[in-house]
Amino acid sequence: QRAISQVARALWLVMAPRRDALSCPWKGVSLGGWLLLEPGPSSPLFDQHVNPEDGEHGRCEWDMMKILRAKFGKKEAAEVITRHRENHICKADFERIRACGLNAVRLPFGYWVVLGPSANELYVGPALEYIDRAVDWAEECGLQVVLDLHGCPGGESGEAPCGRRQRPDGTWHWRQWRFGQSLEALKVLAQRYKSRRCVTGIAVCNEPSNTVPLHQLCRYYDRATDVIRFAGMTAKDVAVVLPIFQRSEEDVVEKWESLTGGRHRNVCFDVHCYNCFENLFNGKTFAQQLRAVEENAEMLRNYPMVVGEWSLALGCATWSTCGQMPDMDVYRLFAQAQLDAFKEASHGSFFWNWTEEKDSIDWNYQLAHKEGLLSGPPLQLPQWDGSCEDPLEERLHPSPVEPRIFLGEPIYLRVFHGRYVDVEGSKVNARWPDKGKWQELMFCPSSDATLKVQATGRREVRDGDVVRLRARSGRYLSVDDNRVVTAVAARSANSDSMEFIVHTGGTTELKHRGCVYFEQRSTGVLLDADEDEEYISARWTDRGIWQRFALEKPLPDDLPPVTPVKSRSRKQEELSALLASSATPVKRKASQLSISSSSQPRLASQVETPKRRRSSCKINALQGGEDLEVPIARAVRVR
Repeated sequence: QRAISQVARALWLVMAPRRDALSCPWKGVSLGGWLLLEPGPSSPLFDQHVNPEDGEHGRCEWDMMKILRAKFGKKEAAEVITRHRENHICKADFERIRACGLNAVRLPFGYWVVLGPSANELYVGPALEYIDRAVDWAEECGLQVVLDLHGCPGGESGEAPCGRRQRPDGTWHWRQWRFGQSLEALKVLAQRYKSRRCVTGIAVCNEPSNTVPLHQLCRYYDRATDVIRFAGMTAKDVAVVLPIFQRSEEDVVEKWESLTGGRHRNVCFDVHCYNCFENLFNGKTFAQQLRAVEENAEMLRNYPMVVGEWSLALGCATWSTCGQMPDMDVYRLFAQAQLDAFKEASHGSFFWNWTEEKDSIDWNYQLAHKEGLLSGPPLQLPQWDGSCEDPLEERLHPSPVEPRIFLGEPIYLRVFHGRYVDVEGSKVNARWPDKGKWQELMFCPSSDATLKVQATGRREVRDGDVVRLRARSGRYLSVDDNRVVTAVAARSANSDSMEFIVHTGGTTELKHRGCVYFEQRSTGVLLDADEDEEYISARWTDRGIWQRFALEKPLPDDLPPVTPVKSRSRKQEELSALLASSATPVKRKASQLSISSSSQPRLASQVETPKRRRSSCKINALQGGEDLEVPIARAVRVR
């Protein structure tokens, strides 16, 4: 019986995407910020109304309602919300969406728009007339609509997208999610719009917290699907959208199948493919970002899915590992790769978002479309079997003429979350994704080194070498009594605290883009970065991602101390020729992009849940330090 069950599941995994795929998959954009307020998509409103006490912007609709009530009182606060709903999106937006070649809109709203707010809640509603209006406009413009219950009663999480951001972490508990009232909202929607042919999808929630037990979540999904079908939305006409968020898609599908036995038709799982959140994506190079998109295509082939949200936002390491490629070409390559991957989604995809801050091209569909970033053929990635270095790295982030790392030459060390080690006075941190004076380091021999210099007067750094790390200021990296790395003058520290054994992970030579571990010679512990703190430490003997440093040499066009200015002369055709390959890309195991880095296997010392780091790049424009003019060639003492 177990064998039969496994065969049945395997057959379902193969057949489900095909049997449930839409004949015309959604190719659309979300209308976030209209009927559920968020700072970016609703930026004009949030910019206009800040907290009168401290001048801070609100972080969610609940914050905005508190601010408006404090400023104007309950009645006028409601009038402000009504004016926003009247003006933020209009029929002209739907016409422009259609003119962009899209065929669908995803309409996020809070439950209070459907049922009205519950007792003691600040929201304004009901306001079903705006959903009516959106459906009418979509019908008139030839667009499909996915109704998205984006904010459930009690919240499906304690985060801003469901309407109320609750802090500190742990304030919200999954039992606060009022499942019964959520089903009531879905029933009202299904009954009201069951005869509207343009309504082809309905989402039962958005980004549910991964603290909700999976069996509880799937039970809600099962009941929600039944409610929608019994209310008149048939499987032939309307897809039911079931979100996966920060969970393994395999686990969710397996639990869903074991619970329902495959009795539901035309359901799809919603994944949000973002490449900018968490340390996992902030630390990825541009080549690794494109490979992650390639992996997503494989995931989408395996299950009935919709990419409910995606954007052009990239983690910070992307921008320091794309050579001198112009920004718009980076965005274009990334967009084309994603659009090609999303063709595998049985139910299509939706860009987040139609409206956004005016200079936010990575989140604003209108700006991205205007720049021509969302069209054109995808670039085929070179074949790679996962062994040795990906050839895509060299093509996107070229090596200098001499890629080897030598004693006495400047280098940069990038940590796992995409920032570079920097030295400011005696402090050693990893704060910015820039390569400037504060980030400039060099390998120097240890006090008792017997390193043979080549005839050229240079000696490359090798696995097992004992070295010191010298900052541009002339200070050396040292480990203090608290296991924190500091920068000290050579004469004021014990030499043992400044000496490190280089481990290259199996390669004999250390080269540009190579990875290295630094073992403190006297203690055997390794230098590490931290996900919550900016400083560099020396705490464990493990060789994990926290201890791994990516090493880079300066390129000719690097212009410290600010982020290098990217040339605008390179043509897209040249990029195509550079990256094109006749080989078929090797398929590797897929992983959902929205899953945090905590889902990756890690050492016992590194199991904390990663915090979200900003994907925008700070520029340390004030870098300088003590600019000691010591000739590099003679500063290296070799015996």
